[in-house]
Amino acid sequence: MEIKEIKETKNPVFERKEIQAIIFAESAPTKKDVTTALAKKLSASEDAIKIKGIYGKFGTKEFRIEANIYKSKEEKNKIERKTKKEIEEEKKEAEAAKKATQEAKKAKEAENKTE
Repeated sequence: MEIKEIKETKNPVFERKEIQAIIFAESAPTKKDVTTALAKKLSASEDAIKIKGIYGKFGTKEFRIEANIYKSKEEKNKIERKTKKEIEEEKKEAEAAKKATQEAKKAKEAENKTE
């Protein structure tokens, strides 16, 4: 996947860089692939990048990318709306953490009962 940067604009109001680029790829890249590629090329954190859109032309291997790059994940979360997928992932992580603490608590109680 090759990235060619077209335009980079600094937006001091939102404290971010707005990027427009072209990616050459065999098939339509996912947002995760594009985020990883942009993070490597622009030496930014993957958590601080928000892909606004991936636009392809029929029959070409060229995709236009619009993205915003923030200073930190916290800055991004203040301004950008979370997608439904991101919200569901956070819920799953919270449930998994809750289950882990409950299991640890049960194991500790079982240990105390055997003693």
